[in-house]
This record gives sequence, C-alpha cells and structure tokens, in this order.
Amino acid sequence: MENEKNRQALPVSRAEAGQKLLNFLQRRVTAPSGELHRWIRTGQVRVNGGRAKAFDRVEEGDLVRVPPFAEFLPAGSASHEKSKQENRPGTATKKAAFQGGQTLKIVYEDDEILVIAKPAGLPVQGGTGHTDSVASRLAAERADADFVPAPVHRLDKDTTGLLVIGKTYAAIRQLTDALAGRGGEAPRKEYLAWVEGRWPDSADGSPQELHDFLVKDQKAQRMKTIRNASASPDAQEARCIVTALETRRIPDGTKDREYTLLLVRLLTGRTHQIRVQLASRGHAIVGDPWYGKKEAGLKLHAFRLSIPLPDGSKRQLELLPPWKEAWKVTRV
Repeated sequence: MENEKNRQALPVSRAEAGQKLLNFLQRRVTAPSGELHRWIRTGQVRVNGGRAKAFDRVEEGDLVRVPPFAEFLPAGSASHEKSKQENRPGTATKKAAFQGGQTLKIVYEDDEILVIAKPAGLPVQGGTGHTDSVASRLAAERADADFVPAPVHRLDKDTTGLLVIGKTYAAIRQLTDALAGRGGEAPRKEYLAWVEGRWPDSADGSPQELHDFLVKDQKAQRMKTIRNASASPDAQEARCIVTALETRRIPDGTKDREYTLLLVRLLTGRTHQIRVQLASRGHAIVGDPWYGKKEAGLKLHAFRLSIPLPDGSKRQLELLPPWKEAWKVTRV
C-alpha cells in the first residue's frame, strides 16, 4: 500500500461539511464517478488516515487524502464546477451573458443562506434551450467560494420573486426539508397574482381555501384538476388560501377589462399549482401561456416567505413585484 505521505490532502471546510464522501470528491476532484468509487473501494482514498465508504459523511476539519496522481483544484468545489461548465457547449454564450452585467439581485444574505429577487425569464436551473440560469450565475459570481451556492426550491421561469439559496451543504439540507414541510412547521409562502375577471366575493376581502386534486394531462402535457382523488392513482392534493386584494379596470384594446389582484398562500407545493387552481375556476393568471392567454408577461410573483435559520429563529422576507404601469403594486 502506498505511503500516506504521498497522498494529496483535501481539508473539508465548514461549507462542505455533511456531504457524502463521494459527493465531496465529485466537487473537488477531476475524475469520473466510477473511478472515484474504485479509489474509495480499494483504499486509495483515506479520511483522517482511515478507510471510508462512498456514502460516509465528511465533517468540518476532516482531512481527505487522495492518490498523488489525482487532479483537483484547491480553490474548491466552485472552481471545479466552473471548470466543468467551461468545457461544455454554449460556454461562450454564458460568458457573454455575465459580461453584460446581468448579476443576481440580493434581498438577504448571511453566512448560511442567500435570498435573491429572481427576474422573469430566468430559469432556476439550466437545461435544453437555456444558456443562462440562476445556478450558472451563482457558479460564475461565487467562483471563489468553498462551496457553490445552490437553490433549494424552484420558481417557474417566468415567475418573479423571492428565491432561497443555500451557501453551505448543511443549509441546503435543512432548507430543502423545511420548504418541503418535513421536520416541523412548514414555512409560509405567499404569492401575488393578477387574474382575469372579478374574483367572487372579492368585495369583503375574506380568505377562501381552494381544495383540488391535480393530475398530469398526458395528451396536453400540462396539469389539470379532477374532482375525486380516487379517479387517478397519481392524483395529488392541492390546497391554498386566496384573498382578493383589489379589482382594477385595465385597458385591453378598445375596451377595459376587469382584473383582480390576489394574495395566495400555499398550503401544498405542487407543479403549477397556483396557475392550475385559479385557471380551473375561470380566473387564469394574466400572461399565463399554458393555462390562460400569453400577453403582457406572467403576473405571478413570490411575494412573502418565512424561512427557518440555522440558529433556530425565523426570518420573514417580503418583496414587491417589479410590475409596471397599470399592473403596478405599491403596497399589500
């Protein structure tokens, strides 16, 4: 067995602590996953001088030693992720986007989390047809970090508003569980939406709970509501509380049309939930190309969020939508 002194050492930072050994190595070492598995299995990777398994978790201060021939970047996982991005097709397009000054707007930040104001048209994760995303901007803007910050929940590409990002692996795990309603009280998530028409009973401003079951319409490739959960084995319960805030008459071509501003509090988190539940009642969100009419941009905004902090406290954040002119909202 080779001498321990001949191995290269990778110290585990606070931001990286809690990851599985394999995930830690994937972020720090340039090698295929299968090769990393082989190194671990054959004892060529050591943690604090001892053998370890691929799914053992590393802690702050651990010293992970890898073979002398391993190639890694001492700047940490962010540099490694950036390096991988630079070798992918479309890199020139991504770099041009960042050089254009499109930086993420920060609403709140501490040592563990980051909350940004996601703009319309920017997907959270990159994918087919997308050369820019929140994730890729984070990798570029935080290239010197020990750990690449990562979003812990999703917003649709055209939805604006508060998006939470974990700056450490431990924070990502905690926030992901919290936002999914696991391990305690679910955080309060509220949205603002302009919908078509006058919302029923909007005059008194009383909250109304909407209760549906959602399934995917395979033919149309979108979600739809059904009356009875027993009608489909894939049905998912969807619940939210809606409060009508105001109704406006807004010019639309040669005549004015009525629109209602709604405050929507999610009680469950399903794909396209708010969009489907409102559209199924004849009040599609303005600008919704899937469930309504594509017009002046989707008017759906993640407005208020209560999130747990690592110290056990909670922080409530609010962000007014960026809507202009007739759609502008100045207070709630």
